[in-house]
Amino acid sequence: MKMKLSRFYVKNFELIRTLIAIAVGFILSLLCIIFISDSPVESIVIYITRPFVGMRRIGTMIEYMIPIICTGVGMCYMLSVARFNLINEGVVFISASFITFVATMLTPNLPPIMFPIFLMMVGALVGAMCASVPALLQLKWKTNIIVSTIMLNFVLMFGGIYILQYWMRDPAPTFIGSFRLPMAAQLSYIIPGTQVHTGIFVAVLVVLFSYWFLYRTKKGYEMRLIGKNENFAKYSGINIFGAVLSAQAMGGAMAGIGGTIEQLGRFDRFIWLGQTGYGFDGMMLALIARANPLLIPIAAFFLAYIRIGADIVGQTTDVPAEFVMVIQAIIIMLVAAQSFLSKSKQRSVVRLSTGLIEGKGH
Repeated sequence: MKMKLSRFYVKNFELIRTLIAIAVGFILSLLCIIFISDSPVESIVIYITRPFVGMRRIGTMIEYMIPIICTGVGMCYMLSVARFNLINEGVVFISASFITFVATMLTPNLPPIMFPIFLMMVGALVGAMCASVPALLQLKWKTNIIVSTIMLNFVLMFGGIYILQYWMRDPAPTFIGSFRLPMAAQLSYIIPGTQVHTGIFVAVLVVLFSYWFLYRTKKGYEMRLIGKNENFAKYSGINIFGAVLSAQAMGGAMAGIGGTIEQLGRFDRFIWLGQTGYGFDGMMLALIARANPLLIPIAAFFLAYIRIGADIVGQTTDVPAEFVMVIQAIIIMLVAAQSFLSKSKQRSVVRLSTGLIEGKGH
């Protein structure tokens, strides 16, 4: 029995370690409430249960999950080749801005099903192009990809604002916004009383396709091998330049799809004037999920749950909603720390090895 448990623990160590990190973060969030609130029991009950009270709040969690699933999956491609590309924050913004421009100013009316698909393809292309730029800079001239993408995020954001201000701004409303999207381009709602839209199916397809590509195809294996040992991959004959560039472009394409479906699903015109945070949230999901696309929806649900719970607590109790940021930081540190629970894994490996040796001896 112990051998089976040890084998299961070693085989699923990363998943177990991530779940424990999430559990620790959640417990710490409860402890924070106990120390902060004058009515800790009431605040904890609200924090745990209220996100599931009412279809509107459940819908809000799902709405928030849709774009960050795409950006999180996009980050999985980038982490698979051990490149910490942070461009997806800017990609979400510029893709949503550009597809709105295409839909309102350039594209003739297309059938309702074809119009969103066409715009998703445009958004994916924009995302792939944007993500390829810092990848090329890093591959060609060894630039620091983290620094270059942080700076490029601002370039893409202000580029999207420029498109809004000078190419597609509607002068009629009193606020800054684009012309209205054609009805045929917008995604339809699927849950009454919420803004949960058909983009959720696109997000599911993004997850399934990405898992299949990264874990069931030769190209995906090459990408993951580069991430684990680039020198070994190079001496094995893998085209490092092509594989890394492809991974970065595909990651950007997924984020571009995320920005597109967020715009088409929740807004009838482009009105963003600042960063959305979806790209950075996607980075956090990819770290929690250990770059496994299948785990991204689970991580996205957890993040949406604690975010919505924190918002409700902040509005109805004396606990500030910002405490959830501390919890997120703790979870990321635990997941990213290579030594977290490493000794328990070593003990399990030793136990397995000892058991195998004894078994052969008999």
